[in-house]
Amino acid sequence: MPASAPSLEAPEVEALESLSGGGRALLVVGPLAGFALLLLVTHLVSGGGASGFAAGMAAGAFVGGGKLVILAGAVSEAPLGTWSLAALIVYLDVATALVLMGGMPLLYRMPGAGPRIAAARGAGSRFLGRHPGAYRATWMSLAGFVAVPFNGTGALVGAFLGRMLGLTRWAIATATLVGSLAGAVSMAAAGDLWAERIDAIAGHPVLAPIGVLTVAALAIFFSKWMFGERTDTSASTSTGE
Repeated sequence: MPASAPSLEAPEVEALESLSGGGRALLVVGPLAGFALLLLVTHLVSGGGASGFAAGMAAGAFVGGGKLVILAGAVSEAPLGTWSLAALIVYLDVATALVLMGGMPLLYRMPGAGPRIAAARGAGSRFLGRHPGAYRATWMSLAGFVAVPFNGTGALVGAFLGRMLGLTRWAIATATLVGSLAGAVSMAAAGDLWAERIDAIAGHPVLAPIGVLTVAALAIFFSKWMFGERTDTSASTSTGE
């Protein structure tokens, strides 16, 4: 099998075993400390405007912008370009997946929902452990899911779904990395291709807010289209079990 095969295998034990307290703390604190260090280095190398811009783009990605914030680097006045923002988004996606996996044990302790979440993870892991082909398909689906730039299809939801479906932590991390790279590179390339148009829109007093609102509306629309009705259905199904 190819060199990447270990990430696509289904070691059931790893998917079910709990991390030690130190391991959980490392998964949660490490990525957050890394992000703070990244902002500090950006500040020292490119100035406060660049670090503030990076922090703002990171916040924008989390509140709904997703990988679409990379296009902001195409504006001529932007202190960071599209490829710098692409690298930032890839880091944030992987960091988010790691933090979520480190905090998952807290969800298992929630009254009511916690045992069901743990049971779903166990069932998914046992199924994928018996079906390696399904495991590889799940890994590739997760990578594609993370690559989509719309709100709600990023690493946070992807890592949670991957864990519930029984993927190992290593598989989730690698799928998130591959998917995020694909999506971020696509957005950065699009930003370079449409740089003049994006810059013209950003400098227009009317088109700029219209463009921002249009992108936000599209992100929300596609997010609800992909998740809205399913959420209601899954809720009604779970209450009937």
